[in-house]
Amino acid sequence: MWKMIMSRDGFSGIHPVPHYKMERGKYVIELTAAEWGIFEVNLKKLSTSEVHTSTSSMSVTINSSGKYVISISPEMWKMIMSRDGFSGIHPVPHYKMERGKYVIELTAAEWGIFEVNLKKLSTSEVHTSTSSMS
Repeated sequence: MWKMIMSRDGFSGIHPVPHYKMERGKYVIELTAAEWGIFEVNLKKLSTSEVHTSTSSMSVTINSSGKYVISISPEMWKMIMSRDGFSGIHPVPHYKMERGKYVIELTAAEWGIFEVNLKKLSTSEVHTSTSSMS
């Protein structure tokens, strides 16, 4: 994924281009909220089908309709639910189980709220990044 992003100007409009570090064999970058917005637009341009990003125990897919399909491990789900990770999203998203993970769909606006909530939780347990881009 990293090679595709780099070869197809995935950071177009973000200056300077973000520096990355390697963690456990994965590329990790830090983006501001504004840079993330630009990056999301670029990712949508890169693929007409799906774009994948993930965190250590959660993966996010932007489907063709622009919805965020989030697959969350049971451990992460428990932590999110116990700490009101869906605060501000009404109604709370319904989930389905797929391959032992909780799967939910969020609109772009709901994803933005969810990201803010995750950042509030990220003091130690949650690391939100595009770390699986390899």
